[in-house]
Amino acid sequence: MILLISNIANEAAPAWVSSLPAGAVSLITASDFNRSFKAGISVNNFSSSSLTINGYETTPDELTGVIVTIPAFSPIEFYYINQEDREYVCSEVNAFMNYFLTALKCKKINPPTRRSLGGLWFQKFEWLKIARKLNIPIVPFIMKNGKYEYAVQKDLLQTFSCTIINDEIMENENEHVHGYVKLLAKEFSLPYLSCYFSTADSKNFQLLDINAIPDITIASYRDAMLKYL
Repeated sequence: MILLISNIANEAAPAWVSSLPAGAVSLITASDFNRSFKAGISVNNFSSSSLTINGYETTPDELTGVIVTIPAFSPIEFYYINQEDREYVCSEVNAFMNYFLTALKCKKINPPTRRSLGGLWFQKFEWLKIARKLNIPIVPFIMKNGKYEYAVQKDLLQTFSCTIINDEIMENENEHVHGYVKLLAKEFSLPYLSCYFSTADSKNFQLLDINAIPDITIASYRDAMLKYL
């Protein structure tokens, strides 16, 4: 079984699950967490802990993969909890899920970190330093009043994305940036990474942004993620 951690705002999640054989992928959201995820976790014997996920009884060792499409659960999703308790409950569930996903031995897209259930969650300045170290050109910008301002107006730039899944570039066009994307995915040790580039002349390309949250709306992406897991 593969776990899909998402939220009810992502309509592609239940649609994807329903298109697959029953029990192949199980969707977990905060909005139904009290029903979809029940666990008796043994810290000393985690691998054989008892899990009931959407009615299926299993153990951590029987899970074959995890796909996470959110950085964390949000308090508003716990609508069935008294409003004054939602912040606390949400914090506790996020902490538990971070521990749970970290302890799982199966493959994950993407592995959790202390900031996110789904891997990389950097501020722009953080990943910019890493990209510069890798000699990847960056779109020049300044921060003013908490907002990013670019030397060239964004509406004058051609922008596009390039996604890598399990070392496979998903887009054939703009091959000149493929090497940059592979370098970043290797540096961050992520099986999934989307990079956004811009160009003013279709010759020189600069990194604009990065995103490690999987896009499950694209069929080829979904297939590549299932293949990886």
